[in-house]
Amino acid sequence: MTNLKRSVAGIRGIWGESLFPETAVHYASAFAMFIGGGKVVIGRDTRTTGTPLKYAALSALLSYGCEVIDIDIAPTPTCQLAVEKFKANGGIIITASHNPFEWNGIKFVNSRGEFLNEHNFKAITDLIDNHQIKYQPINKNIVYDSASDYHTLAIDEHIKEISGVIDVDLIRSRSFKVAFDAVNGAGSRLMFPLFKHLNVEVVPIYCDESGQFPRGAEPMPENLTALSALVKKSGADIGFAVDPDADRLSIVSEFGEPLGEEMSLPLVAQHIVSQTPGVIVTNLSTSMAIDFVAEKYHCKLIRTKIGEANVVQGMKDNHCIVGGEGNGGIILPQIHYSRDTGIGIGLILDYLAKSGKTISELANTIPKLYMVKSKLDLDEISIQKAIDYVKVHYESADVNTLDGVKVTWKDSWMHLRQSGTEGMLRIFAEASSVEKAQGMVDEITAKIKKLI
Repeated sequence: MTNLKRSVAGIRGIWGESLFPETAVHYASAFAMFIGGGKVVIGRDTRTTGTPLKYAALSALLSYGCEVIDIDIAPTPTCQLAVEKFKANGGIIITASHNPFEWNGIKFVNSRGEFLNEHNFKAITDLIDNHQIKYQPINKNIVYDSASDYHTLAIDEHIKEISGVIDVDLIRSRSFKVAFDAVNGAGSRLMFPLFKHLNVEVVPIYCDESGQFPRGAEPMPENLTALSALVKKSGADIGFAVDPDADRLSIVSEFGEPLGEEMSLPLVAQHIVSQTPGVIVTNLSTSMAIDFVAEKYHCKLIRTKIGEANVVQGMKDNHCIVGGEGNGGIILPQIHYSRDTGIGIGLILDYLAKSGKTISELANTIPKLYMVKSKLDLDEISIQKAIDYVKVHYESADVNTLDGVKVTWKDSWMHLRQSGTEGMLRIFAEASSVEKAQGMVDEITAKIKKLI
């Protein structure tokens, strides 16, 4: 039995094991109490369990007397922006983001279209844990609007925001050809109209919105073999891949080479700060490639705990110009405080158009580093033992305990932390060669297994 995962990213679980329709009822009810009712936007990705979860959450919101705007299938960043555009009190997004097919979950959004911070999310879980959910009398007709006009308006508003930070006419003049992989998720709902708006020829793969994932949900290089082949076969200028709810972006070069999701933020950040230098904010597990960009353009770089809400708070506190996470999450505060693949794609196309270079040429301006990501299925006690061991064993290096434990050397680093979305220990390592990074992961994994 897999336990329901609760974190600043919301809740996630495996359908029929830890996640049920009544789970959505409880959490949506608590969320309605927390925001005090009012207007709520609800959306989802394409997972096959999304429909029952959405209607379970919807019934709870209506039972509390909320006015609900249902935009149905839409990328997570589109849902977040819709909360702000429709002046809602909050939003609920049914998605498990990058988790495998059998998972689903719920993300909670405040009136600014941002994910709840740890304090506010705890207020919701406390209502549930302490059995304090109460419904108010409904003294007026319930408003539930599922008109397709709201979905279209949400997409149109998103494209309008993206268009405001890029040179649309210049991009249109280049007539780019793009191969696009949506892993049959929600990303095509935004990207197809965006590509049409930018006069981009699209060569699609895995865009049927079936919710059946034909590859790993995360847009990591090992999951993009079909996209890579398509880029080469079609002669596309670039390939883009997203996760099921389209808040993570990965890029494939014109040669069919996956650049890795860790390259997305450094490329976008370099494009931004080369024109307007400013503070960059990211999390502890993001590639050192972002350090190179910050140093090259004399920008301050600040790292936060893992989690979009933590990065967003760091961006706000430091008046950041661009930020995000190394998993392909790009945040442009000029538009909105959310990881947004639409903005990422728009800015990459803008970079290509303005520079006159290919994506591989742009990528070659940033040092090539190699990251290895691994995980161990351990209980919480064993995870803490492993983290405590690393703190002591590597105390002669630069040790950061802000989120788990990160050990940094001159040209490499290693980060161990408990996953917020799955019951396991995540181990990341980065170095100048894949052999060195893999060796670091193998060494610490062997030591942890002996310890446990």
